[in-house]
Amino acid sequence: MLAGSGYAGHLMLLMGSLAAVFGLAQVVDLAWAALIVTGFWAILAAVLFVVGRKRLKTVSAKPERTVETLKEDAQWARNPTS
Repeated sequence: MLAGSGYAGHLMLLMGSLAAVFGLAQVVDLAWAALIVTGFWAILAAVLFVVGRKRLKTVSAKPERTVETLKEDAQWARNPTS
């Protein structure tokens, strides 16, 4: 279901972009309309990339809780209480 909704969303963006190109073609030449819509998507992609990269830099790659648990397990294995 999620894959289907993703595919439908992709088609919606594709068809919406195509409709925007043909809508703009009523005002400017078809080639210019296609370049304008492509430029819009390029700017959006660049903004999303910069924001995503900034957020990714704040994420710690080291699983702190897992490391702490493994240290506790190693300590327990060295000194069993039973």
